[in-house]
Amino acid sequence: MQYFEDETVARCLEDSQCEPVWDVVVGIPSFNNAATICKVVETCGAGLKEYFPELKSLIINSDGGSTDGTIEAVKNARLPEGIRAISIPYEGIKGKGSALRAIFVAADMLNSRFCIITDADSRSIKPQWIKLLGEPIYKHNYGYVTPYYLRDKYDGTITNALVYPLTSALYGFRLRQPIGGDFAMSTGLLKNFIFTHAYEWYPDVCRFGVDIWMTTTAICEGFNIIQAPLGVKIHDVKDPGADLSLMFKQVVGTMFGMMRKYEMKWKVAGKSISAPVSGDVPIQEIEDLKINVKNLTAKFEDGFTKFGDAWKVILGSDGYRMLRKIMKSQLRFNFPADFWAKVIYDYSAYFNFSPKDMRGEILDSLNPLYCARTASFVLDTRTISDEMSDALVYGGANVFERLKPYLIEKWTNNEQRLFS
Repeated sequence: MQYFEDETVARCLEDSQCEPVWDVVVGIPSFNNAATICKVVETCGAGLKEYFPELKSLIINSDGGSTDGTIEAVKNARLPEGIRAISIPYEGIKGKGSALRAIFVAADMLNSRFCIITDADSRSIKPQWIKLLGEPIYKHNYGYVTPYYLRDKYDGTITNALVYPLTSALYGFRLRQPIGGDFAMSTGLLKNFIFTHAYEWYPDVCRFGVDIWMTTTAICEGFNIIQAPLGVKIHDVKDPGADLSLMFKQVVGTMFGMMRKYEMKWKVAGKSISAPVSGDVPIQEIEDLKINVKNLTAKFEDGFTKFGDAWKVILGSDGYRMLRKIMKSQLRFNFPADFWAKVIYDYSAYFNFSPKDMRGEILDSLNPLYCARTASFVLDTRTISDEMSDALVYGGANVFERLKPYLIEKWTNNEQRLFS
């Protein structure tokens, strides 16, 4: 299957005078990352030279029209002899997924043995990351490598509250960072990504939905997966108390949508197992992050005015009464983990059996509930360590897994609602 933007990639490679074969491609999607991308490119170059000196290595920056000097920063990066970096534009919907697809197409055209992806805003990337991400594929025949970070307990709240527990419960496979941003993939998985039906690439997968799309595809298509212990990741942190509604919608919309595609997979998946980690997890200090709980609870309270009617329909009268009880709690704000899992299952089933033009509004109405669950997690973990907080996240995944029969029941009910 050919996409119109593939011709643009081929032309850019030709204009860059790239030779036709490169053993490994490192891809860096970007948009206005001039402050950090030069260091990322140079670090990737050092890692390629140190750990894969026998391979012919190319770094490709796929840029979405930066105006801050990002492309110039890539060109000015100092690289070891034999390592090359180029910058190419991409076409189509502006977003991370579109940038990655251009990298995938380029890597395939260049006959690469494997492809590594890393974020342009990473401030803690080390040369060793290239080894940890690439070696399992190059030397041990894995198909997909995901990151295993050390993160502050309040970094990655969408992952902790929703993406990690739902993915684990659905597909029986635990990956601690399913949307981490630093990945590696084999040629086989790369081709799977490229030649997937066009409708799956638009629009959310072209934006922030791409990471969970890749991870879910790798799990459900049977590729061998391992986690790389990268240590601490310092990047441009996103405060859930700020406006993350677009990112939230794109990630969750993609995740919910893939439940329909892989329905036969998750309905029969058994008890979850953890993916192996390729080496020891380092011991490092983690920078403490702050979250504005008042902003989170305020979004929840505002939700009753904006989305109260939707909550009554999607969660039922009992669910709506529970939300009222949570809001009116005088002692301590608490959004229980088991109720949260049921909320997500209610929403995922309702989303998948509703008209497509309603799905944006459905996801909008879920966002204040995510804010409430995050506020509750922050209050529960204020006085405990990152390690103990992570145990609560793991326990939350167990709750999702235990309540999976509830999902199947709701899924069946909503399917009957659609076709009755």
